[in-house]
Amino acid sequence: MTMTKTQAHWRRVALSGWLGLALCGGVAVARAVTSEVKAPSRRLSSEEREVLGRMAAEAEPHWRRRSMHSFPGDHWSQDDDFGASERGWVMTEARRRDVPVTDVFDAIDTELRASSPVTTPRKATASPCKPRPFYD
Repeated sequence: MTMTKTQAHWRRVALSGWLGLALCGGVAVARAVTSEVKAPSRRLSSEEREVLGRMAAEAEPHWRRRSMHSFPGDHWSQDDDFGASERGWVMTEARRRDVPVTDVFDAIDTELRASSPVTTPRKATASPCKPRPFYD
């Protein structure tokens, strides 16, 4: 059985696609293997942890209000948006201070649990990941 010109053309196209995919994959693997992860140069001191915890506690009402304004009546999305605001702040502080992100989150957690009982609008729990019953 011989191939027609069209079949030969599409076979070359498919082969080119697979070759391109393999090349991109090879470049990605090579870059991942040869990359260097810069470790943070230091850890937060206990005084810095307290300061960061208080800073986050002071910023939290603003994040919550902004989330409630952006997603009125949708508590799950409010919590999700709040988490994004908090994460952005944490990443910025960790980079600025050259410390691990986990240190900043730990400072927030320590401050939150030290100020018991936790009163509204603050929460010491995470919202469950759940699918929406409808999509707009």
